[in-house]
Amino acid sequence: MQLGLISDVHGNQPALEAVLEDMPAVDRIYHCGDAVGYNPFPEQVLNTLTTEGIDSIQGNHDHKISTDIDAMGTATDPDIDGDADLRPGELARLAGVWTHERLDADEMEYLATLPQEATIEDGAVKLVHGKPGDQDGRLYPEEYGPHLFGDESILVHGHTHVQHAERFDGRLLVNPGSVGQPRDGDPRAAYAVVDVDARRADLHRVAYPIDEVVDEIRRTSLPDLLTLWLENGEIVMNA
Repeated sequence: MQLGLISDVHGNQPALEAVLEDMPAVDRIYHCGDAVGYNPFPEQVLNTLTTEGIDSIQGNHDHKISTDIDAMGTATDPDIDGDADLRPGELARLAGVWTHERLDADEMEYLATLPQEATIEDGAVKLVHGKPGDQDGRLYPEEYGPHLFGDESILVHGHTHVQHAERFDGRLLVNPGSVGQPRDGDPRAAYAVVDVDARRADLHRVAYPIDEVVDEIRRTSLPDLLTLWLENGEIVMNA
């Protein structure tokens, strides 16, 4: 069984299209959450996920944008004077409110009703967004270890936007990386293909037209600082 794994598309339709075109033949594709937020194509991304039959779990941005947007604050903040003063959480909040204002009721319901975790392949594979039992918990490669596993033999997560895979006593822990906003220094869109029987992950990167996303961000009211995150493949806090 070959599974295509993607995560953290974050409203980046050109990156998602590039990944789906580049991905080799697989039996199923799964998305580990955060379909929306940050980038300017949320409606298109949700349409692609549903029409392509890609099963998704809910990320923290999906949850807040669809069910608890007040937790992200308001789109206008008098304490923020230009992009240069934005911190990552504030940038996420502004982009989240922008996204919330553009999704219709059906799209909101889709995001709000996604499961926070999923166990597939007869219990062999578990999908989470952050950490097991903690949707918003961040799990970096240096924290990997056998203690994270339950009954599954393959544990898949996203959220950190850092691509990595590692084996522990025959079990596999993998983050396919971010499709729409990598933060590991490589701006190319990331995904993984997992052989369930062999418990092996092949990590992939593919170039996509970042300039198309940058141009669209600049045509909207989204913070321009987001363009640097895309172009550098990491969080950049000075314009």
